[in-house]
Amino acid sequence: MAMMRATLLAGLSAFALACPALAGDREVSSRDVSGVVELFTSQGCDSCPPADGVLAALSSDPKLVALAYHVDYWDYIGWQDTHGSRENTERQQAYAETLRSGTVYTPQAVINGRRDVPGAEEQAIRSAVTETALNKGGGNGEPLVKLALKGDRLHISADGGATPAGAKPPVLMLVVFDRWSETQVDRGENEGKTLVSTNAVRSWRILGMWEGKPMGVDIPLSVLGKSGKSFGCAAILQEVTADGGPGAILAAARIMP
Repeated sequence: MAMMRATLLAGLSAFALACPALAGDREVSSRDVSGVVELFTSQGCDSCPPADGVLAALSSDPKLVALAYHVDYWDYIGWQDTHGSRENTERQQAYAETLRSGTVYTPQAVINGRRDVPGAEEQAIRSAVTETALNKGGGNGEPLVKLALKGDRLHISADGGATPAGAKPPVLMLVVFDRWSETQVDRGENEGKTLVSTNAVRSWRILGMWEGKPMGVDIPLSVLGKSGKSFGCAAILQEVTADGGPGAILAAARIMP
């Protein structure tokens, strides 16, 4: 459950192979992002398609980083989620500990690492984003994340701002997601339906820990693999709880091909 305890920096090369190559020099910043919406969903859950539709609508908002983490605990019904993973389930379980919700469910939306609401309730999600809005990093020591395409590399940088005394340093996380996919489901609760997934998380890794000064990671585009579909990457700077779980999100940015 405590996936934030994973060895920092380990597995970056393997992760990079999963991340799509992006074309053209460009830079994005967390200054433009007010919220991160993490939807925990499943193709095996008949309550999830409406929430998937809400996430699709949210994904068009440039001020939001909207991500769909498909879990694997519905697979037992007979349909194995094409985007599902144990790592996604573990992240949701870790949030259950952090938020003291006592359980996991789908569809569940976690907002800025601070609050959870039912994933199909768009207005509740937007209200939670407003109430927990991220700092607009870049000034007066506020947290800041940047993603930049520079020639043959993707540069990810972060500055954690002021960390409270005694708190664990925040960590920088990089997420790769498929922007859009369509799946015909022939078993389980959604048997016979064609489901559309938006921003389905393909993989995520902790890249490093902020240690009181600006940090940066460069990933050569030559090792990022083939891009044949529409992909995106998001960088998230996130607090770590006392027991190593995911805490409040401090800053985030996303970049698309």
